[in-house]
Amino acid sequence: MHRLWLLLSCAAFAGPHLSRIVPLGGQAGTTVEVELAGKELDSFERVTFEANQIEWVETLSATAESVKGRVRIGKSAALGPYRFRAITSKGPSNSRLFNVHEFPGVMEQEPRQTVELRPQTIHGYMKGLADQDFFQFQARAGERWLFDVQSIERGGFLECSLTLTDPSGREIAFNEDQDEFLETPRLSFQFPGDGMYTLKVDQYRGPQGVGCGENCGYQLVMSQLPIVSGAFPLGARPGSTYKVRVHGESLGETTGAYLLRARGAEHFRLTFPFTMPVDGADGAPARIEGRVVAAASVSADLEFSIPSGAKEGLWRLWLVTRAGTVDTMSIEIHSGENVFDGVLDRVKENSYNVSLSAGKPFHAWTLAAQLGLPAIDTVLELWSARGKLLAEHDDLMTGQGTVIGNPDSSLYFLPKESGAARLVVRDRTNRIGPSFAYRLHLNSAEPGFQLLAEPEELAIRAGQEGFLEALLIKEPGFEKAVDVWIEGLPGAKAQFRADQHFGPSGDGDNINIPIVRLPVAIPKDAQPGPFPIRLRAQAEGRTGPIVEGLATLWIGPNGKRNDTRRPLPAPSVYVIP
Repeated sequence: MHRLWLLLSCAAFAGPHLSRIVPLGGQAGTTVEVELAGKELDSFERVTFEANQIEWVETLSATAESVKGRVRIGKSAALGPYRFRAITSKGPSNSRLFNVHEFPGVMEQEPRQTVELRPQTIHGYMKGLADQDFFQFQARAGERWLFDVQSIERGGFLECSLTLTDPSGREIAFNEDQDEFLETPRLSFQFPGDGMYTLKVDQYRGPQGVGCGENCGYQLVMSQLPIVSGAFPLGARPGSTYKVRVHGESLGETTGAYLLRARGAEHFRLTFPFTMPVDGADGAPARIEGRVVAAASVSADLEFSIPSGAKEGLWRLWLVTRAGTVDTMSIEIHSGENVFDGVLDRVKENSYNVSLSAGKPFHAWTLAAQLGLPAIDTVLELWSARGKLLAEHDDLMTGQGTVIGNPDSSLYFLPKESGAARLVVRDRTNRIGPSFAYRLHLNSAEPGFQLLAEPEELAIRAGQEGFLEALLIKEPGFEKAVDVWIEGLPGAKAQFRADQHFGPSGDGDNINIPIVRLPVAIPKDAQPGPFPIRLRAQAEGRTGPIVEGLATLWIGPNGKRNDTRRPLPAPSVYVIP
């Protein structure tokens, strides 16, 4: 098992580190009081957010382990998560997430809290393995309410369950995972009668008493919002009309829709290795308004005019309803050829005729779970014209234990002869339905890799040296050695061996990731402040493309190589005065 933490020379510094923020966010148009917990925060100066609509307006107190202050959220701030960092005289901290929501925010109170059943966001935090949170409320017969606990997707790392009990104390509803790939619970419930009901939020402990470390915050959203469980098609081309049907529950009161360019903080579905290009940008993302063509209880038809200059990549699909605004899933805007949208809505298999050329690599991959589809686990099969199975691929990385993995598929094949073939897309257990949609990409490419770096921010004194860790994320079938270097620093180079293993560990609680250490020597005359670097890698022998290294925002507890990360544009170095 590889170690987590960077080994630093005496000249490099641990630097400021943020463990969590409480609460995880606030309502648009309000000012909220927050607490930052971490280490080395005694030289705190301010907080910077990845959006000008959110600002740190006042520091109330600051110690080495805790900073309290106020955050002002603009009325026009887009809903959802944003990255932020603490700035100190020792340099910037790691990134965390702050969330903007539309309903009034309420802080959880221990041990049992009576609340009004109304649209609201309750901010809670599990303070230890024994902690449970209880919320009592008066409900009316026939009303439908949605109880949605958000943590992993909002910057916390709490795995938990929701239990609803009736006035007599009898359990009437339970959920621990809202879908097969997102381990936060959600309950949609129509109350059978008037009375005082109780909702319990209880953390997952596991057979070994596993806790979520220092970042156990959550948002419990009480609302009457609909649920979206599928969309088709899952993408569009710039300059086109995008007609999409969403499926789910209580969609009849949908009044509007929009697409918002996905911020880097919203890439929580992109588990490694991901097949979706990201730029990590936040700021003020572009927005595309849509219109509702038709709306019924279980589906809604929407239409968007995609501008010809729309930036390619991930966009989030939002619904506007009479009950509020719903964050649904991502779609892809892509201008390339050989992209197909499909849905497994019938017994007949989804197949595509393809042509193979001897010696020319064939590559096919799917986007489904990475976009937010709740259940589909694609499998790709390549068959010859004579009915022989040539190649098959299931998961980009197998899920195991608490490692969710990436259930989307990426099939590589090098034909020995030319001819017609058939590519089949199916669900691993052959399930069908409107939520079993996918995007299929085809091109000619060989297996490759992705390159990550830790830590996100490395602090080093001028004239001294520290070390950066490079992590190799292999795509299925990649078995080459890899040269890695930091551009402009001649001594900062190393090599990954071809036989280094990438994938879940034996106990399923971690991921084995090949690691090499690279020295980062700072010139004596370097000015205090940011020191830009470029981490790059290429297959041994300088074959294949040069891969740029990404940094990552790590959500999970220290020491766990879990997949709960957000891609960041690049690693960086800060020169200490």
